[in-house]
Amino acid sequence: MSPSLRKEKIEKEELFDLIVENFPVGLIIVNHNEEILEFNPAAEKITGFKKEEVLGKNCHQMLPGIPCHLKDVGKRALANNEDKIFVHLEGTITHKNGHEIPVCYTSAPLVKDSQLKGAIAIFREITNEKKLEQHRRVLISMFAHDLKGPLAIAGGLLLRLREGKAGKLNDKQIQYLDTIIKEIKKVDKYIKSFLDIVRMEAGQISLSKELCDIHSLISEVLGDIKIRAREKGMTIRMDIPEDLPLVYVDKYQLQRVMFNLLDNAIKYSPPGSEIDISCRDMDDSILCVVEDSGPGIKEEDLPYIFDPFYRANYSEDVEGTGIGLAIVKTIIEAHGGKVWVKNKRPPRHGAVFSFIIPKANKSDRQDWNITESRA
Repeated sequence: MSPSLRKEKIEKEELFDLIVENFPVGLIIVNHNEEILEFNPAAEKITGFKKEEVLGKNCHQMLPGIPCHLKDVGKRALANNEDKIFVHLEGTITHKNGHEIPVCYTSAPLVKDSQLKGAIAIFREITNEKKLEQHRRVLISMFAHDLKGPLAIAGGLLLRLREGKAGKLNDKQIQYLDTIIKEIKKVDKYIKSFLDIVRMEAGQISLSKELCDIHSLISEVLGDIKIRAREKGMTIRMDIPEDLPLVYVDKYQLQRVMFNLLDNAIKYSPPGSEIDISCRDMDDSILCVVEDSGPGIKEEDLPYIFDPFYRANYSEDVEGTGIGLAIVKTIIEAHGGKVWVKNKRPPRHGAVFSFIIPKANKSDRQDWNITESRA
């Protein structure tokens, strides 16, 4: 090696060491055996372990929760001929003194020449963010809950007026009261939906799970939603095999998911268009897809479409509050699933909402049998 190349190599190594030492978040690098090769000062501060205590040790054994055991992700990267697979998640790590610390992390396999060489993970503590999020949920929940009382009183008095309990009404007064009562019912519905979101996110709503057949579950929802579709001259097509594996879910909540997705599709699709529903068996999950023929979703709106009260720029003329899709996300994730959305590829147009839910396993069936026998 020439002196200039040797000098360049030394400079690169020094620069790498400086980056690792001063990196503002925790950094862990492991080899293909999941043995820790690098552990920076930020990682020491978060975990309580010194670098010399963990070097050469198995990452998962030393730091339960740290996502550096990426063999499965690495295999997927190799199988798909990809070298850029990133995992972005929130979780916990176990501190040296035994308590758990909430962190958000990004990790990825390190692949070279079609071989898994190791993995890298960066992470940071989010204890304060979690506390603020909890305070926010409590305040919002209290606010929404406190609205219910005055709303119920106002609604009750308006109904008494409408029934003529305070004197005879003329036609115009009846018309106004009917409109007010209708709008109050909408507000009450929105408050209940939003409280559901807050409670589910806080883990305060228990799911009443049972073994369900996806085909039958969705068919029941279609019985109600098709009436609305016909009013717009729309057709709903269902492609769901009747022999799909069973799922262990809260039937009411999952039907709520399907209703919200279909209701959303009807709202945004033009009259006379088609909506497609399909479900497929995928390894340990069931994939369900709802495709509409609407305008699609702008790229800048896609990351926020499942946020409570978020409404895309083109939705001003469509009635709603933006709660429906937030409820969909909350319910699916409460079941251990995942939901996402994308647009159809040109020249086709419309949005494609997809979600996966785990299939019922042996343990689920045993739990169900025990519940049934007790009943």
